[in-house]
Amino acid sequence: MKTLLAAIVLLTVSSVMAGESTKTDALAVDSACTLEAQTANCGNEKVGSGLRKCIHAYKKEHKKDFKIGDGCKSALKKLREDSKEEKIEKKK
Repeated sequence: MKTLLAAIVLLTVSSVMAGESTKTDALAVDSACTLEAQTANCGNEKVGSGLRKCIHAYKKEHKKDFKIGDGCKSALKKLREDSKEEKIEKKK
């Protein structure tokens, strides 16, 4: 199931135009990291309102028994990369 979700996230993210990509990436993270958010007791947190901080804080406290899934990791990485690119383009 995680593999299917990761494939959907990657296809969605790759088909987005620049400028709208971080919004789409945020939605992809919200959906790809649902299991991690539930495990970490993050409630209804979304990207932009504390989801990443919540998951990472839980991970830091539970290093031995909590792993972030590959789909969630790749969605978070894509969001970070696109955010950096948009910031660089805004400065130009």
